[in-house]
Amino acid sequence: MGIPELDWSSHPEPHQPSPAAQEQQVTQDHLAEEHQPVARTVATDFTPYAVGDPGRAASEVVPLPDQENWHRRDSVFDGFTLVDPDSTALATVRGASVRGLSHRAFGKPRQDEYGYQVTPDGRYLVLCVADGISSGPRSHQAAEVAVRTGVALLVNALAQVTPGEIDWEQTLREVAGHIVTFARKRVPGGEAMDADEVVAWMGTTATYAVVDLAHEVFDVHVAVVGDSSAWLLTEPGWHPLAEVKNADADIATSAVEALPKLSSRPRLIIQERVYPGEALVLMTDGVGDPLGDGKGAVGRFLADAWRTPPHELAFVAHMGFHKRSFDDDRTVLAVWPMARPNRC
Repeated sequence: MGIPELDWSSHPEPHQPSPAAQEQQVTQDHLAEEHQPVARTVATDFTPYAVGDPGRAASEVVPLPDQENWHRRDSVFDGFTLVDPDSTALATVRGASVRGLSHRAFGKPRQDEYGYQVTPDGRYLVLCVADGISSGPRSHQAAEVAVRTGVALLVNALAQVTPGEIDWEQTLREVAGHIVTFARKRVPGGEAMDADEVVAWMGTTATYAVVDLAHEVFDVHVAVVGDSSAWLLTEPGWHPLAEVKNADADIATSAVEALPKLSSRPRLIIQERVYPGEALVLMTDGVGDPLGDGKGAVGRFLADAWRTPPHELAFVAHMGFHKRSFDDDRTVLAVWPMARPNRC
C-alpha cells in the first residue's frame, strides 16, 4: 500500500504578520517584560562560623586597612578541578588566605601566602603555604618570595628529576638566598645583611608539597620549614604528616625555624599516599594551632565541613571560623583526589 497523499486544502497556511507588525509585537513584549515584577532575593547578614566561644573580638573588631600596603589583599581564595587531556577529573583543589582579627584590628597586612602550579606536562601539582613571622615588619614579603620562588624552582626541577630525586636542601637554600637578596635591595641599609639579620625583618615558615597526579592514588612528597603543617584528612579524622606544634609541651612556644635562616639538622622529607575519599591539607598555624591534634571541636568541625570538597566560598567561611584567643592569619590549601572511571 502506498503512502496516501495529504489533502493540504484542509490545512490553510498560517497567517504571517507583516514585518512592521512583527516589530511592534517585539516592542510590546519587551515593554511588558520591563513592567513584570522582578523576583528578588533579600540579602541577610552572614553569620560567621564559631567553634565554642567565639570571643569578644569576633564581634567587636573593626577591620582597618594597611595604609602602607594597599596592594596586599585582605582575603584571597581559589577553587578549581584538575582534569587530564580526556577531561577526566583528577583532583579538586581549594585554597584560601584571610587576614586574622589581630591584623585587622591594627591595620597590619596579611602575612600568610599560598601558591600552586601544575608542571607543563600535567604530571605534578606543586603546592606551598607560607606564614611570615609576626615580629618581622616585611615578613609578608618573605612569604611571597618563599611561595613564588619555591614553587617555580620545584616545577623546574621536576622537568629533570622525579619527586624522590629532588634535592630539597639545595632548593630551600636557593629560596633562602632569594629572600636575602630581596631584603638587601628593599630594606633600608640592608645591603650587607646576612640571613640572621634578614630574618628579623622578613622571615617566614613554609610547607611545600609535590603531588603526583599520574594515578588515582596520589604519591605526595612534603618538606616543612617551621610550623606550617601538612595533614591527611581521612575517614577516621585528621592524621598529621609531621610533628604537631607544641603537642607535648606544657607551655606553648612560638620559637620556630624560619627562612632565610635554615636549621643545620637533617630535614625529614615526608612521603605519603592520598586516596580518593581523603584530602591532603596544608595549613599555616592560624588554623593549625586551634586544630591542635585534630581530635577536638575544631577538628570535628573542619573534618565534617571538608569530608568532600565544599564550594570555594564555603571553604573560606569554614576556615575563617571564630574561636576565642585565636586571631592569627589563616591559610589553607587542600587537594581531594577524584575516583576515576575504569577504562577498557
